[in-house]
Amino acid sequence: MSDSKKKSSFWSIVTIVAAILCTLIALPDSWKPFLPDFLRPSVHLGLDLAGGTQLDFRVSEDEIIARKAKLQEEIDNMKGGGQNKELLAKQFELQNINQQHENLVEAIRNVLERRINSLGVSEATITPSYFGNEKHLLVECPGVIDVNKCIATVGKTIQLEFKEEFSGATLEFENAMRTKANQVYTAVTSGTGNLQVYGEDLSSVLGVTYFDARPLFISSLPKGLESLATATAADPVRKIESTIQATGEDENGQQVLKEIKGIYLAKVLTNRAPAARPLTDPTEVYGELAKSLADAAVTNKDNILITAAPKELAPVLSTIEIGAQETVSLPNGIMGIVALRGRVDGTEQMTASHILIQYKGADRSDATVTRTKDQAQTLIQDIKQKLASGKDFAGLARTLSDGPSKGQAGSLGVIQRGQMVAPFEVAAFALAQGGISDIVETPFGFHIIRADKAPSTSGTKVSYALLQFKGDNDKAKELIAKVEKGEVSRMEDQIVIRGLFFSLEPTGWKDTTLNGRRFRSAAVSFDPVTNIPVVQIQFDDEGGKIFQQLTKRNIGKRIAIFVGGDLVSAPTVQNEIVGGNAVITGSRSIQEAQALAQDLNTGAIPAPIYLSGQSTIEATLGANALKQSITAAAVGLLILCFFLILIYRVLGVIASIALLFYVVLLVASTKLPIGLISGQYVVLTLAGIAGIILSMGMAVDANVLAFERIKEELKKGKMFKTAVETGFQKAWPSVRDGNTSTLITCVILFTVGTSIIRGFAVTLMIGIFISLFTAIIVTRWLCRKLAGSPIVERLEMFGVEKEESQRE
Repeated sequence: MSDSKKKSSFWSIVTIVAAILCTLIALPDSWKPFLPDFLRPSVHLGLDLAGGTQLDFRVSEDEIIARKAKLQEEIDNMKGGGQNKELLAKQFELQNINQQHENLVEAIRNVLERRINSLGVSEATITPSYFGNEKHLLVECPGVIDVNKCIATVGKTIQLEFKEEFSGATLEFENAMRTKANQVYTAVTSGTGNLQVYGEDLSSVLGVTYFDARPLFISSLPKGLESLATATAADPVRKIESTIQATGEDENGQQVLKEIKGIYLAKVLTNRAPAARPLTDPTEVYGELAKSLADAAVTNKDNILITAAPKELAPVLSTIEIGAQETVSLPNGIMGIVALRGRVDGTEQMTASHILIQYKGADRSDATVTRTKDQAQTLIQDIKQKLASGKDFAGLARTLSDGPSKGQAGSLGVIQRGQMVAPFEVAAFALAQGGISDIVETPFGFHIIRADKAPSTSGTKVSYALLQFKGDNDKAKELIAKVEKGEVSRMEDQIVIRGLFFSLEPTGWKDTTLNGRRFRSAAVSFDPVTNIPVVQIQFDDEGGKIFQQLTKRNIGKRIAIFVGGDLVSAPTVQNEIVGGNAVITGSRSIQEAQALAQDLNTGAIPAPIYLSGQSTIEATLGANALKQSITAAAVGLLILCFFLILIYRVLGVIASIALLFYVVLLVASTKLPIGLISGQYVVLTLAGIAGIILSMGMAVDANVLAFERIKEELKKGKMFKTAVETGFQKAWPSVRDGNTSTLITCVILFTVGTSIIRGFAVTLMIGIFISLFTAIIVTRWLCRKLAGSPIVERLEMFGVEKEESQRE
């Protein structure tokens, strides 16, 4: 077989397969319940066919215009004043807000689209519309019947908010996480799921932590995972209920180490094997070094007064930073290396008790607390009166106080200045011994505080490790360098595990005072080392101070960024950020970074939206309109086919077959994504159906022009095959020009028209391209196949009488 025949056969097979797939897709779903889902896509109906709600939101530009004018005025005032740094910052801010203004409508449209998706409306459309100088967004939500819910969700203010993480146990959350953990465990142990896939998918869910291929030494396995010491790579995934330690706050805002209950799903990836474990703890490091040094000894001290330390150490321990090492000279020719593991500077402290009355909604309030804030205030006032009348403080605390301290008669033990929230601290440290405070309100509720022991100043306490050996200062510095480089290690058994941890205590987000009003800009740049895209954010002076405090108290935790109530990012704080400039890493592509920057800038735009109109269409009306439209299209199609067959006989039959193929392709195109790879679909409206019917007529126009040229060539006595080629060549310029002018009209309608006109323009454009394919390519191919048939000798079958033919 020749190459040309092979190529022809290949494309014939491809065409047949494509035709079958398109036909299956175009068929109604009720005819093909046995087919897989990808062959049963549905048509996406617009508001006028599916029924639903249309909301018209006006975008107010007053604030953004005023902000631009104010910035321009400030810039003009700064010019010539020598404030170059501040001037550049203001110019950059103005440039950024100008860019935001240009993309205002599209940015707000993206936010509204996320809100609509949260309603479960996957086929909604948002169309920009302009009335004079006003910018509007028309939101169409097919199927939504709760208009108030739609307005409340979609139309709320788009605001940029920064929130910090907090947690508190609830039975509902615990049950939900247990269910999720059990579902994943069942899937991975039954072979229907993969722990790595589940881990990657769930890693962004609050309360779920995933780690992959983590090497762990047997001696340092996390609490609860000790049983993995005997596990092998052949063992299945294990489900272990345990705890992890995390830094949190108690009822009074004190930083404490908390045990978080949860469920581990863990799998050993490699069997137990010896490996060099780098030592980082000074106690272990110095113990290992002592084995190779002459007359070496290691001393560890925890939480002792610095005055109790050897006099040679005290000056060093009071000046070096925590975690640092320093050389010290000790008596009798002994050299030493000291590592400061911790230091608590002398602070004001006191012993206190309190009675806490919480209310529903207060921070850290127990789920059983149902009283209102007013009821809590009344109760605390009643307790205050009882104390004034001589009632026992401890007895009232045991019976009436809320919170963990209730069991200790309200005792908080020793508290230090700086540990408590500000209102509590001010009141407590102003008391004399035995004194009782007035009522104090904090985010946790209402307090009455008693000073069990008057405030006093404590001495500085330190924790350190000391390595003593015979040697000189150079040897000591050499050992310090070895420790800092991580060159001190010990052989221990190690395993590699993959794990997924489900916290049984919920992690949520707590509001802060940082929002879009303090936000200047977000821009995409590239990390100079890795060349990975990052998002740089900038705050104003006051926002920078708030952000510094926010990052300072959330090191190692996440800060959530919300735009319009939707979580767009939750980066982990690596360290305290000073100066009001920060970098958000983690974007996997430039597009992802640009989307995040746009979200942040959108939330900071002072451009609120207002509902200026609404309408609701009942689903029954839309169903009737759809039925009538389909009937009209079917009747029109039959009339067209009858006309073509009557006038052009066999050529009319060929045109009807091409027209049916056109209908199949058009219906399939309305069900498939635009371009086959995008996430956008054609939303079918009444106007869109009108465009489809019109494009059917235009498809016939192309056939009519070609067939008339073919008839002219047949009348000249030319062979059918030659007449077909000549006829299509002569008809093509007219067909091309006519459809091009219509396409230009469609582009204009789509650009300046409303949503209804746009729907008409889109379906008409799609119809034009498909009609050109079927009228020119498919029809010509069928005519060429017909050229080898004896029927071409009967010219009357093509609408040409014998007496009209010049054939000899």
